[in-house]
Amino acid sequence: MNQIQAKYEKSEYSNEPHLTINVDGKSLDKILHELYPEKNLIGLVPTLLDWLEDSKERKLVWDRFESKQKQVVPILMCPDDVDLWCTVINVEIEKNEDSIKWLRIGLDSGGPNDMPNSIGTNVEWFDKIEPMEFKKSEYEKFGSDFKTEIDKDEIKRLISFWINRIDDKEQIPQSIKVFNFGIIETENDYQTYLIGAKNYDSENDDWACKEDFTPKERYLSLGINSKKWNWQEIQSIVKNGIEEFIETRILPLTFVHKAEYLTTGFDDGELLKIEQKVHNNGYTTMAADVQNDKTVHKSNFWSKLKSLWS
Repeated sequence: MNQIQAKYEKSEYSNEPHLTINVDGKSLDKILHELYPEKNLIGLVPTLLDWLEDSKERKLVWDRFESKQKQVVPILMCPDDVDLWCTVINVEIEKNEDSIKWLRIGLDSGGPNDMPNSIGTNVEWFDKIEPMEFKKSEYEKFGSDFKTEIDKDEIKRLISFWINRIDDKEQIPQSIKVFNFGIIETENDYQTYLIGAKNYDSENDDWACKEDFTPKERYLSLGINSKKWNWQEIQSIVKNGIEEFIETRILPLTFVHKAEYLTTGFDDGELLKIEQKVHNNGYTTMAADVQNDKTVHKSNFWSKLKSLWS
């Protein structure tokens, strides 16, 4: 039997670790690259991630992946285009009572214009790769891990939209320097809420009780699926979601970028400090300078930024 797992790794072209398809201790894209280096398959990412923008493509991938019938399933895709139109690796999957078999793996060669349904119609099947067989229980755990990751990404997406709406609609006084993203548990879901304060006290979390600012859309439901996690896990998801928003948002900067301090946590627990870091040193400072300097055009932003990174 082969072994399969969803494993957090930093792939060739990713900035951060993400779930990869790991077979017998090695990511699938690296296995393919070693056998077919001329095909430039290194760095391909799983289609099971919530990275596909087209809802039809996402549905097709998961419908085929979860089908009990033999299916040709798109399993890896290009990390730049993240769609089923560019480089796509297919696997022919057969499910038995106790095991799941990957009969063949190959490169999609394109087909009729009926996309995405035509994916897998024409495949260059690789002859250097032997069929693989996995234990059913292990394979189901592998799929479940990707499903859980999708639910996490949905919560993070909700948080990003919420922060953007507040930033667009609210006039936040300049005296508000710190913000706390509180978390509460209800019967049906977890929710996060936002308060702003004028002062921060690193020794006493009671500063978060001084609600000098509250937005009209104060509360955000994290959805019924959020109840699958315990309170420590949901706190980590909220914290990571806000930090990822800060890292990936470019211009204009939002109130979370400009804040002196950001925290998150449950009302009866310790508040965690949210890291206001970015992928490249100097970005936040540079972006703030550009935003505050009326003489600097956005078109010059990237050239100035590149000089910092070089």
